[in-house]
Amino acid sequence: MKGKTLKTYFVSALIFLFALTAVSQSRKVPVYSTSGDNFDCKAMSSAYRTFFNADLYHTAYITWIIAFDNCPSSNKRMYLDGVTMYRFFIEEAPEGPVREGLVDTLMLIYDRRMENFGEEGNVLGRKGRDLLAYRGNDIEQVQEAYEMLRMSIELQGKKSQESVLLLSIKSGIALNNVGRIDDNQLIEDYIIASGILIQQEKRSTRWEKTKVKIDELILNEGLLSCEAFDQYFEPQFEENMNDKHFLKEIVAIYNTSGCERSDINVAASEKLYSFKPTPESAHKLAILLITVNEYEKAAGYLKEALQGDNIGRETRAEWNYELAVVSIGYGNYCEAIEYAREANMLKSDFGKAYILLGDAFVASRENLGDDFQQRTAFWAAADMYQKAASVDPDLAESANQKLAECRSLYPNNEDIFFRDLKNGDTYLVGGCIKGYTTVRSDS
Repeated sequence: MKGKTLKTYFVSALIFLFALTAVSQSRKVPVYSTSGDNFDCKAMSSAYRTFFNADLYHTAYITWIIAFDNCPSSNKRMYLDGVTMYRFFIEEAPEGPVREGLVDTLMLIYDRRMENFGEEGNVLGRKGRDLLAYRGNDIEQVQEAYEMLRMSIELQGKKSQESVLLLSIKSGIALNNVGRIDDNQLIEDYIIASGILIQQEKRSTRWEKTKVKIDELILNEGLLSCEAFDQYFEPQFEENMNDKHFLKEIVAIYNTSGCERSDINVAASEKLYSFKPTPESAHKLAILLITVNEYEKAAGYLKEALQGDNIGRETRAEWNYELAVVSIGYGNYCEAIEYAREANMLKSDFGKAYILLGDAFVASRENLGDDFQQRTAFWAAADMYQKAASVDPDLAESANQKLAECRSLYPNNEDIFFRDLKNGDTYLVGGCIKGYTTVRSDS
């Protein structure tokens, strides 16, 4: 203690312990009048704060308790100071009745503060946090603290403190482990906490770290699974499918937990898109549908995305390339050729698009007619692979490998001769390739 002699400290401690006997009991009936009438609350508050500010908590307590009982609505600072002092007293007290009495009074301070100054959401979070800190080994007290923390989060919403969110999950896990709450309740708590943290992540790294900690806690319990989310959200989906906030919550939770391929998430994403379609959201939805092999639907959304205005040339090239990939995925090779060509027109050095165009030529060859005509597709494809290698050296190896495969499938000299052709002639490949190439034999 600052500035105290051993004798002074000893006398103060005796006075404190004498007063503690009364304070540690139920304080439903105050020792003094609670009205503050005929009582100088300002003077009493000033008296205790002189010692409080010097960290002489045992001495400050003697006048603080008088102000606490006589001036309940005089100022909020008295309750904040009381919490500070009682935390100090609790930490220095040994386990036993005296310590338990101090914890009881700490809880009473929070209750009195709410009675006189409201702010239930904020105060309940603090009260629950301290109850867990000092009685976290008692499952009954953990249950009580958990209810306080949940109520705090309900009242505070996105203003909830990150520590309150974290402790609500920790206490929920403790209760879940002994069968006090079921998996669905814990998942609901996680979803609520996670939703608030996602909204606050940009505020500071502290919020991001809290989100990571909460995710780790739930993961360790084996509850953060796609099946668990499906089980939780499925009964609610039909009823709330027109609620944008609900849909955003689903999409955020599924995406951050790696469950974006879930049918519920896909359905929620499509519904959410219908409320506010934009080229960017159409593209994002198309990519999601590609991951679940819904290629034809993905193509539809990519086409919608490409109809948008103010899309940069390079972005438009990328989206055309993706549309070509998707078109091959569901067997529409002619569309794949169309969109790959568009991508190359928008971006002349787009090596991947040239390779894809060659692949689409090969895939579409059955539309060309007889065996010779189908083999001419390999001439056209080879041209694209050569172009890819020339515009993007990073693709040279894979392009040359495909080129070698094409050469082994060219028509032979005899077939070329019977078509009244020779190596080096110009040849128009039909079908949806519709392009000129050069005659080449396999030898």
